[in-house]
Amino acid sequence: MSDTKSVNSTSSNSTNTKSTSTPASEPSGNIVPTSYMGDFMSFLKGILSFTGDLSALTCPSFLLNGISLLEYGAHWNDYPHVLAEITKATDPEERMKLVARWFVSTLYGSYNKRVAESNSGEKKPFNPILGEQFLASWDDPEFGTTKFVCEQVSHHPPVSAFFFENTNAGIYGSGHFSQKSKFKGTSMKVVQEGRVTLRMKNTDEIYCLTLPNLNICSILSGKPFLEMTSTTFIRSSKGYTAEFQWYTKPMLYGEYHKFDGKIFKDDAAAYVPNASTQEAVYTIKGKWVADSRITNVKTGQQDVFFDVNAQPAAEISIKPIDEQSQLESRRVWQKVSEALESGNYDVASKEKTAIEEEQRALRKERAETDVEWKPSMFVWVEDANDDEAVKACYSYLYPAKDSIGTGSWVFKTSPHIKTPVSGTTPSASGTQTPSDAFSTAPSSVI
Repeated sequence: MSDTKSVNSTSSNSTNTKSTSTPASEPSGNIVPTSYMGDFMSFLKGILSFTGDLSALTCPSFLLNGISLLEYGAHWNDYPHVLAEITKATDPEERMKLVARWFVSTLYGSYNKRVAESNSGEKKPFNPILGEQFLASWDDPEFGTTKFVCEQVSHHPPVSAFFFENTNAGIYGSGHFSQKSKFKGTSMKVVQEGRVTLRMKNTDEIYCLTLPNLNICSILSGKPFLEMTSTTFIRSSKGYTAEFQWYTKPMLYGEYHKFDGKIFKDDAAAYVPNASTQEAVYTIKGKWVADSRITNVKTGQQDVFFDVNAQPAAEISIKPIDEQSQLESRRVWQKVSEALESGNYDVASKEKTAIEEEQRALRKERAETDVEWKPSMFVWVEDANDDEAVKACYSYLYPAKDSIGTGSWVFKTSPHIKTPVSGTTPSASGTQTPSDAFSTAPSSVI
């Protein structure tokens, strides 16, 4: 394996080490440079009057954070040992508790860390180009290496697909996400469409996860930050369900980033709120940017569920840019990111425009030559053609969470696939022994 470049300064597994960051409520730093305040006000007027999906608008370069949206998917692996520890559970109830804990561990990095550590507002990531890829890994002294790949599988609408795996622990997952945003009142409402499917080598259980919606608050003040909203679910093929409710801060009182949840057994074919078929197992309560606690319904025993400050996120490794392929995120956006870092927003805009014009030319060429573009690492699988367990889990969730859609983007060499596929619907089995799932990905994967 070639040398990797560390992008974080902390390591993963010291549970007695306190994080140096404190989860933020509202950032104090304005993201708009003083000399660009007029441009910012003009941009605000444009988005306030825009009625479509805001992702279609061009964002001023001074509001960009210099990171591709594909990189955000890597936060599913911020705590790889929390992911790997799921495989230590000996029964479906305990596994569901650990899957839910892992899901909560992914949220701080995904939606709050950038603001908390900089005390400045949330900026916009780059919209990935079609076929763009982001590749990373994490090393853990107990569980070994966790690998991650993400590819932009659609541009209109924008969809990112990802896959992660720890072969030592025998756990892997795939998912995809897409965002639609609109201005409502003084905040931006972001609907996240997509899903995540988690599998393990030592059990035939499957876990199906939905995604939260988001509010982007304080945009008008130039200090935007994210709040999670709506309800999300995790459904296991053994009949256990985790249900989370994410709360926004009330207008005049209360706190930011609170949530509660519950885990229950439900053998019904479809989710119904508070149905009599639900047998309560655990309740969960806390802040997803800080700490939360879980209570056993039968015994009343209460324990720490997950504490962001109890341990730092794992150190992510990414290959140096000069060793990356032409489609890898940091190489695609290198010149734009460098210009943003130096504060040269005019150059950043020119470099970004050049990338976008090249992509338009490629789309036009494909249209004129009737060439269909296909992802290199992922294939679309309709639920009707997937495992019965996957079909049943998402069917259970669909009435309550239609943003999951009716199918999944699946890594072509995912361990559950019997035969490697190339643009066709794969045949799947949840008990297939994993091989090196990254063997057919580009040579720069890791």
